[in-house]
Amino acid sequence: MKNRYFWGIRARFLLVFSVSLVIGMLVALTANGYLRQNSTSYSREIKVFNSECSPIFEEIKKNIGNANKLQEIIDRYSFKMDIYVVDKQGQVLFKQKNSYEKQLDIAELLSNKTYEYKPSIKKGVVYDSIETKYYNIENLDEDTYIVAAEFLTMQDNMGTFLLGLVIFVIMFLILTYEKVRYIHKLSKGIIAISQGDFQYRVNIKGKDELAALGENINYMATQLHDLREKEKTAKKNKDKLIANVSHDLRTPLTSIIGYVKLLKQKYNAKDDIKSYIYIIDNKAQRLEELINDLFEYTKLQSQDIILHKVQFSLSEFMRQAIEGMISIASENKLKLLLELPEEEIKVNADPSKMLRVFENIIANAVRYSNKPGTIRVKVTENNEGVVTCIENEGKIIKEKDLNRIFDRLYRTDEARNSETGGSGLGLAIAKSIVELHEGRIWAQCSKNKVYFYVLIKQNNVKDDNIVT
Repeated sequence: MKNRYFWGIRARFLLVFSVSLVIGMLVALTANGYLRQNSTSYSREIKVFNSECSPIFEEIKKNIGNANKLQEIIDRYSFKMDIYVVDKQGQVLFKQKNSYEKQLDIAELLSNKTYEYKPSIKKGVVYDSIETKYYNIENLDEDTYIVAAEFLTMQDNMGTFLLGLVIFVIMFLILTYEKVRYIHKLSKGIIAISQGDFQYRVNIKGKDELAALGENINYMATQLHDLREKEKTAKKNKDKLIANVSHDLRTPLTSIIGYVKLLKQKYNAKDDIKSYIYIIDNKAQRLEELINDLFEYTKLQSQDIILHKVQFSLSEFMRQAIEGMISIASENKLKLLLELPEEEIKVNADPSKMLRVFENIIANAVRYSNKPGTIRVKVTENNEGVVTCIENEGKIIKEKDLNRIFDRLYRTDEARNSETGGSGLGLAIAKSIVELHEGRIWAQCSKNKVYFYVLIKQNNVKDDNIVT
């Protein structure tokens, strides 16, 4: 199939090229013939002829007293031109062996060096071009003249060949315009499909190889569309399964946690039982955290998530968020410092969702910070919106890890697991929430300092109904 397309398109290209070339050549030859038939200027040909005569005349003048040498020179150049030595009356004294001229009209030659136009006959062939015979005459001494004669042929006009080239290009462009335009449309179709528009279809024109290519592009788009629909269905089924499993796990897990709390209260005095109970409690809490994160992440990935946006003061919101994380930071020997601008900042967002964003980022900073240490939270405002930066000191994060740190279940340290590194979904959940708000979240690392940035766009924020 591939070879058929290639040879078919190549054959059409060669056909168009050949037709354009033939038309261009015909126009050039026709124009050149017309100009040659109607031109009367031989200035260029005369200039060339005179330049060829000069060295020959000089050589003859040097050997004027040597009849044999003179004849040898005239015969030697007979292939270029007719050469004569004549006296004042025009009688030919020296000539080429194959020349039959005996008398020349010197007075006429001195007054007019060109002869009447007539067809050129060479080797029995009559040429269409018209020629004129031109005579170059100089004094050899006081009594004799040197005469050189040659038929001048009008040379080809290079302008006509340039005209032919232009005609060839124009014809080639005209004949290939529709095909090139159609190829451009096919290219646009491929770009549209590559960008995810699987509903795009190219128009099919003709029945040639390009039309077959267009049909195959449409077939490809259909197959990709069907494949994407199958992937969407599979993803929905997977998300539904995860949500259902998470929900089903919550009920027995809640019971386990409740009974563990009762056991902790009743058997608190017995060291072994107490140790076992605390291990069970810790495992159950970790499992609950993982299930809750998994459930929330799956929910955020669904297309029907609804944000309950309100307008609120971000400064007061961040104060409350930091207060809620102080106890966790203190347990890990970390200080939380909050820097806010002097002016009140208002944003339009879902408070509960945004609280989860900052809790997850700060919890991540607590988990990976050098201890003891300080976590700084700074809020600034720029042209895009409000930027919140969470800074902590910890292990250096490589550039390749920074680009993937928000991927689900990705940890920069492969040695970390759910016991030491959380569920692996916290930053992925934060990213999903920020993107639902049409904001942006990213991370940077400078030496041992790690920075997390959250941008919230300030669109249509009004002064009324501010939630504090």
